[in-house]
Amino acid sequence: MSETRSLNVAVLSTAFGGPYFGELLAGMAKELAAVDGRLIAIQTVDAGTVEQDFAEPPAFPHRVAWDHVAGFVVLLNGVSIDFLRAARRSGRPVVVISDNPRGFDCPVILPDNFTGTRAATQHLIDHGHRRIGFVGNPVQTDVKERLRAYRETMLENGLTPDPDLFYAVEDMQEPSGERAAHAMLAAGMPSTAVLTGNDRNAVGLMRVLTAAGLDLPADQAVIGFDDTEVGARLTPSLTSVRQPMEDIGALAVQMMIRLHRGEAVADGVHAVPTSLTVRESCGCTGLLTTAAKPVDDEDHAGHVPGRSADLLTLLEDRLARGRYLSHPMALAGPVAAIVDALRAALAGTDGPQSLTLRRSLLSLAGVLGDNERIAEVVRGIQDYARQLQAEAGLARDVDATRRVDGCLQKILLLLAQAQTTWLSERGKSMMGSLATQYTISLQLLRSQEKDPRSLDWLGETDVRAGCLGLWPDHEANPAKQTSLNVVGRYDREIGSPLNPQEVVRLAAFPTAEIVSLADIAADTMVYIAHLKVGSGDWGMLALVAPIQAYVPEGRETMNQWAALLSVALEHEALLQTMREQEEHLRRAALYDELTGLPNRAYFRTRLTTAIARASRRSDYRYAVLMLDLDGFKIVNDSLGHLAGDRLLQEVATRLTATLRSLDTAARFGGDEFAILLEEINDDDSPVVLAGRLQQALARPHRLGNTEAVISASIGIAVGQPEYTDTETIMRDADVAMYHAKSHGKRAHAIFDPAMHGAAANRLSIENELRKALDNRELVLHYQPLVDLRTGTVSGAEALVRWHHPTRGLLPPGDFLRVAEESGLSLRLGTWVLDESCRQMHEWDLHENDARPFMMSINVSNRQFWQSDLIGEVDDRLRTHGLNPDRLAIEITEGVIMDDVKLASSLLSGLKTLGVQVHIDDFGTGYSSLEALHDLSIDAFKIDRSFISRIATSPRSRELVRTIVAMGLNLELDVIAEGIETTEELDFVRTLGCSHGQGYYFSRPVPATQFRKLLP
Repeated sequence: MSETRSLNVAVLSTAFGGPYFGELLAGMAKELAAVDGRLIAIQTVDAGTVEQDFAEPPAFPHRVAWDHVAGFVVLLNGVSIDFLRAARRSGRPVVVISDNPRGFDCPVILPDNFTGTRAATQHLIDHGHRRIGFVGNPVQTDVKERLRAYRETMLENGLTPDPDLFYAVEDMQEPSGERAAHAMLAAGMPSTAVLTGNDRNAVGLMRVLTAAGLDLPADQAVIGFDDTEVGARLTPSLTSVRQPMEDIGALAVQMMIRLHRGEAVADGVHAVPTSLTVRESCGCTGLLTTAAKPVDDEDHAGHVPGRSADLLTLLEDRLARGRYLSHPMALAGPVAAIVDALRAALAGTDGPQSLTLRRSLLSLAGVLGDNERIAEVVRGIQDYARQLQAEAGLARDVDATRRVDGCLQKILLLLAQAQTTWLSERGKSMMGSLATQYTISLQLLRSQEKDPRSLDWLGETDVRAGCLGLWPDHEANPAKQTSLNVVGRYDREIGSPLNPQEVVRLAAFPTAEIVSLADIAADTMVYIAHLKVGSGDWGMLALVAPIQAYVPEGRETMNQWAALLSVALEHEALLQTMREQEEHLRRAALYDELTGLPNRAYFRTRLTTAIARASRRSDYRYAVLMLDLDGFKIVNDSLGHLAGDRLLQEVATRLTATLRSLDTAARFGGDEFAILLEEINDDDSPVVLAGRLQQALARPHRLGNTEAVISASIGIAVGQPEYTDTETIMRDADVAMYHAKSHGKRAHAIFDPAMHGAAANRLSIENELRKALDNRELVLHYQPLVDLRTGTVSGAEALVRWHHPTRGLLPPGDFLRVAEESGLSLRLGTWVLDESCRQMHEWDLHENDARPFMMSINVSNRQFWQSDLIGEVDDRLRTHGLNPDRLAIEITEGVIMDDVKLASSLLSGLKTLGVQVHIDDFGTGYSSLEALHDLSIDAFKIDRSFISRIATSPRSRELVRTIVAMGLNLELDVIAEGIETTEELDFVRTLGCSHGQGYYFSRPVPATQFRKLLP
């Protein structure tokens, strides 16, 4: 095999712990050592999975370490058919142990389940048993073979297998054997003997039957399969079928080497013989007797007296026929010391000193491991001693016999002493393993203290090196991941190097330098665990660690470390999520989620600090600005909340860009913002800043395909010594803001104590107006609209008045602004519309009346944008039986120009109803001729401020002349408001105004008086 060098073999399995897998790895390691190869053991199930059988192969799609291996050995059903086919397509050979995958041809090595089970069944029949049962998992491939062998052997002996004596179990574990025993007891123990699918089933079964009071094997003989150490230690000791696992592992690698060389290896089953190890549970005496048999001439024929090689051959032969050793045989040294002691006793001379002999026997004790091996060795030494005595012609020499027996007793005593010492050391080793597990558990479960990804915790273990790779995208489907982010490395000689993270292909993981550190001669292999526990899948952990093929707890510790690391990573991710949530909650408590600006709570904290600082420093000045957006509701309601949110974010950006770094801008909610100015001076006075803010906010805001123009009303409160709490100064800034708002858009105001009275009055008006709407205190007065061509009344404008219970009749100027700011204008507007239509019907101006008459109704900003104006108008007209041409809706320029495109759509809807649309107070707002041309309007009304200056201002006369000419050119009716003199009437009539209204004709009057003016 020396022709093949550096052959790395991947061993894929659901587990690697325990003697079964240990002996397989031992056989593989022996063959790989001869070709300078390496073992790369890849666990294909979740980390931490132990003692579990799988009816179906696990879903393990990961092609980890493929770049490093020349072939694959699969144990049991460790991977799926798809994985096997992918491995074959990669050009690498595949060998399977203890499973025969359907639909995939490759060399398959199976223990000869049939012959071993046949021998076990025949053994029980030879004992006289006729009702023999079988316990096992019929889904498991090996158990199927064993069950078939049992049935055929029964039939060959003229016995019919009873289906009632077959106890199907779920798996190959002890609890399944326990459940089978309970079923046997419940059935009244119909069998006298039973075969089990494996030793674990047998152990569970014997435990329950013994606890139930049965005398085994008298009441029930039992034979297992696998010949495990735990079965041999039972009372009675378990007779079992032995599988030569080392031979199977060695054969798998031998085939791999041949395939790698290009030699032909037949697909299909390659059976390895099994044999029956007879002990006590079947009814036999067992293997523990140490009585020496008499020596005759045949026993020592061909032997040369006194040569240690004879005893060495004898012991090796005896031990090879038994179960496998706890580690490879190393008998030459102890055997030479025993031979020297026996020869000296036979000759009557001094032999080796007791201490020297005991030291020699220590290594022999480590080879043996259990009582059966000790019994074999004792029998062998006894037989060899009698052989020496007979060959020397002293078989009947009493003194020689006494000296040899004394030496044998000394050897046996020293061997027992050595065995006790070895067991004590083994116990210390196991306690050391437990202590290591405890230490590792504590370190990995304290991931919040030290990052487990550093792999520093491996320093507490016997691992040579390690490599940790995590999926680059933890949220992605792990089955589709093709690379790993190497985040941790460990080397026992240099510790955990602080190398930068490196992304490697999954097939190249672990890194080549890690693989190169595995050395079978030093009893190390590469172990790869899938860091998956439950739903958490993190990546792969690779360790260069001892094979420990002959240590019962060997390799399983690494599986547990991987599970603990997976849990630690899950814990770390959970902590990170909690930290992120905590930070999110902290920001949510202090910052506005939409704009990222500080919120009211954080602003109050900063303001509290500013107030305290001002009380300590005479040179420290600060101010609070309260800012409310003008026109935001229009954007929000017309373009939608998403556009409104984008606008607020843009406002926040512009505020932050305009302020200094030491100032604080906050959002209080809705379209309300607050600003704290600190360390202010003349150059950065609040008034100057308010102007800059208004300029910044007045620039058009791009919202998708639409531009929006807004402004801001700003109230300013400058820090004063009397401000000792945040509530007072914020209230005063808010009062100043409402004062600014009452003076129109894009205004700012500094707080003055007199504003408190105005604010209180405003609040009072709002509360009283709300009650007035409930108590029907509002009334409509009507001002005639006169046809200037005929001089007759052709319509009216409905004007609201308030019959205040204490203040008398209030004009609209005393309450309409408050109604608009508070939102009451929506309710008020609906009432005006309904009352106007009702009044026309009362005046008999319904559908059947032919008199020309039109009622003009003013619509506020909020009513136009925030209500279903078209629906309300249509409903009121139908309710009161009016023709649509009886109604004119009056809207100011400013309302329309907030969003010309949307306004045009609403106006078109009104026109579709048949309602007229008039532009009120024309000339006082901002509009464009293009916009007027595209809007569906019927007339505009010249504001009274222009008409009143006709007699005194030539410029006003020319402006009115221009407005009228423009209206006529646009084919619109032009209505002159506020006509009070004959001169004003004559002037507008001469220009071509079609209609007029004003005190010249009549003041607004109640409905009863207006009726007298109707034609």
